[in-house]
Parts: sequence; structure tokens; C-alpha cells
Amino acid sequence: MSSRSYRILADENVERKAARYLEKRGHDVEMVVDVLEPGVTDETVVEYATETNRLVLTGDEDFLSKGLPTLFQEDGQMSAFEVAEIVDAVADAMSQSDLEQTGGTKLLEGWI
Repeated sequence: MSSRSYRILADENVERKAARYLEKRGHDVEMVVDVLEPGVTDETVVEYATETNRLVLTGDEDFLSKGLPTLFQEDGQMSAFEVAEIVDAVADAMSQSDLEQTGGTKLLEGWI
């Protein structure tokens, strides 16, 4: 478990299981499908994430390419457990404010 925790908004393409693993590790996670309507636009996701001070966890490259504070899951083959492990490793290395200043990061197996 990381010594730091993130406030995360998990996009529709993120497994609920990944959100549960992250919550067990001390991260504050909301799922887009629970707090916004399914099929909501990227802009609405960004507005909500900004208003609630959350990083967007997503597999949608649009978020990362726009320089938004994003935890980008590049490899759709990663298990929910691996995603949680990597987010924890990133949290150990960078605070949420540091990550927000850099515009986000790709979640790669090299983080663990």
C-alpha cells in the first residue's frame, strides 16, 4: 500500500474491480458510471474531475493528449490488480499535486 493516496475518478473503460483494489489501498475512488450518466462526454468527465479535485483513471488517450491530470492505462491487457499496483507505485513516487502539474502519466509495468 502506498504512503500517499489519490482522489480518482475511474472512467467508464476502467474495471470496477480496479476501483475496489484502489479503495482497499486507501485511494478515494469514484466511478464515472456511478456519479455521472453512462456515455457522458469527455468534457463532462473533465469538469467533474476538476470540480472534485480528482485524477482521471482511463484508457482513453484523449485525456492524456490534452495534458489533463490523468492516470492513463495504456495496456488494456493489464489486470485490475496490476492497475492498482502501478497506481500505488506512482503514488509512492509523486503526490497528486505533482502529478497534476505534469499533466498525468502512463501506467506501465515498469512502475512496479
